[in-house]
Amino acid sequence: MANACLRTSGLFILFLITNTLATPWLANVKVAQNACDNTKCDYNITVSGKGSLWSITSAGCRDAVYTDKVGGSASVRLDRLKKWYFCALTEDGSQWIPQDFVLVGGDVIYNERSSENEIEDSPYDELEDLYTDEAKSFSYHRDLAVNSYGGEADEAAVETFAYVNPADRPRLPRQVADSAADHHRERRQADAAANAEVTEKSEGTENPEASEKGTENNTNLAPSNSPALSTNGNVRLRVMGLRVEATVKEPKLVDEMIPSVLRETDFELRLFGEGFTNDTVIAFTHVAEDYGTTCHFRLPYGEFKIQEMQEDSALFKVTAPPPDQGYLFYICAKSSPSEDFKHQGQERWKILATHNKLLPLWASLILIVILLMLASLFSGLNLGLMALDRTELKIIANTGTEKERKYARAIMPVRAHGNYLLCTILLSNVAVNSTFTVILDDLTSGLVAVIGSTLAIVFIAEITPQAICARHGLLIGAKSIWIMKIVMGICAPLAWPTSKLLDYFLGEEIGTHYNRERLKELVKITNHVNDLEKEEVNIISGALDLHKKTVKDVMTKLKDCYMLPIDSVLDFETMTEIVKSGYSRIPVYEGHRGNIVTVLFIKDLAFVDPDDNTPLRTLCQYYQNAVNFVFEDVTLDVMLKQFKDGHKGHMAFAQRIEEGDGDPVYETVGLITLEDVIEEMIQAEIVDESDVISDNRTKKRLMRPMNKLHDIAAFAGHQHQRVHVSPQLILATFQFLSTSVDPFRSDMISETVLRRLLKQDVIQHIKDRADKDKNDPKRYVFQEGKPVDYFVLILEGRVEVTVGRENLVFEAGPFTYFGVQALTQNVGLAETPAPSTLGSLQNLNMDSMLRHTFVPDYSVRAIAEVYYLTIKRSMYLAAKRATLMEKGVLTKGGTNEQIEPEVDKLLREGDRLDDIIENQIQKTPPKQLLPVSASPITNSTFKSYDKDEPNSEEEKLLNP
Repeated sequence: MANACLRTSGLFILFLITNTLATPWLANVKVAQNACDNTKCDYNITVSGKGSLWSITSAGCRDAVYTDKVGGSASVRLDRLKKWYFCALTEDGSQWIPQDFVLVGGDVIYNERSSENEIEDSPYDELEDLYTDEAKSFSYHRDLAVNSYGGEADEAAVETFAYVNPADRPRLPRQVADSAADHHRERRQADAAANAEVTEKSEGTENPEASEKGTENNTNLAPSNSPALSTNGNVRLRVMGLRVEATVKEPKLVDEMIPSVLRETDFELRLFGEGFTNDTVIAFTHVAEDYGTTCHFRLPYGEFKIQEMQEDSALFKVTAPPPDQGYLFYICAKSSPSEDFKHQGQERWKILATHNKLLPLWASLILIVILLMLASLFSGLNLGLMALDRTELKIIANTGTEKERKYARAIMPVRAHGNYLLCTILLSNVAVNSTFTVILDDLTSGLVAVIGSTLAIVFIAEITPQAICARHGLLIGAKSIWIMKIVMGICAPLAWPTSKLLDYFLGEEIGTHYNRERLKELVKITNHVNDLEKEEVNIISGALDLHKKTVKDVMTKLKDCYMLPIDSVLDFETMTEIVKSGYSRIPVYEGHRGNIVTVLFIKDLAFVDPDDNTPLRTLCQYYQNAVNFVFEDVTLDVMLKQFKDGHKGHMAFAQRIEEGDGDPVYETVGLITLEDVIEEMIQAEIVDESDVISDNRTKKRLMRPMNKLHDIAAFAGHQHQRVHVSPQLILATFQFLSTSVDPFRSDMISETVLRRLLKQDVIQHIKDRADKDKNDPKRYVFQEGKPVDYFVLILEGRVEVTVGRENLVFEAGPFTYFGVQALTQNVGLAETPAPSTLGSLQNLNMDSMLRHTFVPDYSVRAIAEVYYLTIKRSMYLAAKRATLMEKGVLTKGGTNEQIEPEVDKLLREGDRLDDIIENQIQKTPPKQLLPVSASPITNSTFKSYDKDEPNSEEEKLLNP
């Protein structure tokens, strides 16, 4: 009953107050800004409304800087950086009332009142009688608290309020309208008298007690109904703004400019204003009231004392209140414990807000784990699925294992929509990472959230899944393809249109395609991981390069080809030469080598008898083998197709078009065979049992076993000599050597050994062909500057000798010999010991020291068909060795017939004389003697070996 009575009385009193009292008000304020400088502006202000006078102030209505009548215009110079408030004087002239207009930077702002509580919209004068009596005012606000907060305030109200006689209740101003003017007049007189008394006491007395008493009186001069009663001396406490500092979590802004901090967290709040003292205390309220009103609805979350004070600011350590009944909090403050908390206003820059966490701790942790798993999946699939293009999936689906085929077929329908899949994965990944960062930021501070989210996303959601999916993308993509289908459906409203735009502007994805170059490089760089052999890789590379290479790149030049003139005779020597060449197809020319008229096949010689001396022209006319000509710029793939057809054979001649003033001339420059094309395709040389050289470019001769080099002349009865001469010529040669050439005299080489020496393969033959180049190396017997180890005797024909730097040329005929110095010891050697006998072993050792050291300073070239005798140094040393053996046997009473087999064997193995003598020579070789001249007539020199470079051939003779 008491509670209901209290609520009803409060509402009745409020109704009477709001309907009986009237206050002065300003209806409209117009401001025109005329001129400004850095700090001040000239304003033209026009004020209209109810009241007699208006004023403008930056602090309080009593501190006005300008006053004028309502309804007129005035020019005022004001500080442009301050806020200016408008006030109006009551009709009786007793009080200045603050108005709802504020001048800020030349703009007039109207603060419209809100009706959030029952006293906020009540005019100040209508509550005047309540504010003059603290007991009555407290009872009234307790009544309002009951209506506002219910139960908690209800219990306090029952204990506090007592029954009051209606006659003793506070009178409203409308009930005492006749005495209102007298009351205000008496109050002003009392205030003036008190001020005068305090001034006299403070200036004229030295009594500390009187001074203290005057100070107390001075603090009570302000009327009890003043809206700003808290003062510091003569400075009133006023908060102009606030700033949040040193928070556990960075604050955020709400309602565009209000800072909001996380609930129940400690932070530092800096208030800007004036009138702060060391005893200043602040609290919070949800009620929005004007500056200076008493805070009757403070929140029960504690009061916060000042921590640090400066001239125009103060620092407080505050615990953020929870936003249970609202998220906006207004500041209440007082400067001393004896004062009441005064409301600091409802301007937006004086309001603090708080907010809750997004989710509970347990929900945030679970969601973080789920988001990290999804981020890892999307990041891994971005690499795993997108790296598997359509081409690769088709290859795996057709050639992979059973599991790989199953995985590839599961992925192919989704992977077919490449841009759609890409947009879905990226959109999902970004959304998950952003959500994870927001939730982590809600749990921790900004810096911790940034570092934590970065490390978690990079190591857990990026590096690890991508490293796994890079190796097992097919497996993971197939197992998680159902998740991607769900996500693609969720992200379809945004991902599908984006993918269509990409398809339109960039084109649909067609997969990876390899040209010849890329395919060849792919095979090469993956050689270490695939199961291809090196030869297989070379074959693939060569086959892919056939379209780039031309006939010119692989052909054998015409000058390097073995060819026959058409007027040749197929005698034994010619056929032997054809067989030794190792070719199955031999070009035949007429006139000059560039005029190819036919091709001779080796099989065409099957029924030709060498003794018939069949002309080559007759054989060619009989078979009439066609000649295939191609241009040198034809590619090898075309040549391969042509050779495969077989219509024109497996050999073609390359021609070049020489353009001049007349008709173009076709010049034959080389030949190409099917073997050349296949060798380029397999990137290796094909060598058969009849080849003499490895390839036509390097001209490297093949190392054949000795049993493969039997001379075909053996079938004709020539056992040792490849070139057959008449017995008369052999006899004349024997007589000439034994009588005219010193190294072959009977005291050096016995006649028996010399005869057997001439039966060895020592006769050489140079054919004279008109088509051959005169400077062909095959025509040279000796070449200037090239070391030789053999002796030459011209038997038949003519040679041209070029001597010295002056290139003196003369011709020589039969029985002219060259290269004696290659066989004998140098007569110009210093320190050469004179041997006791020319046929001694010591002499052989000295001769072996000069092996391969003779360098002629002249050249000998055949200018006609020439037969000549060639005796190598090794064979000559073998002949001397045989002579020593013969002398030893004859000395013991033996006969020549006893040693003939050994002499023949020794002469046939003359090239291996080093092995025979090696066991008879001491380990330490004699001092190397440098020759000064190879001949007293010529300028020939001997080639000297470096001390550090061993001579293997000499070591064989000198070392045991």
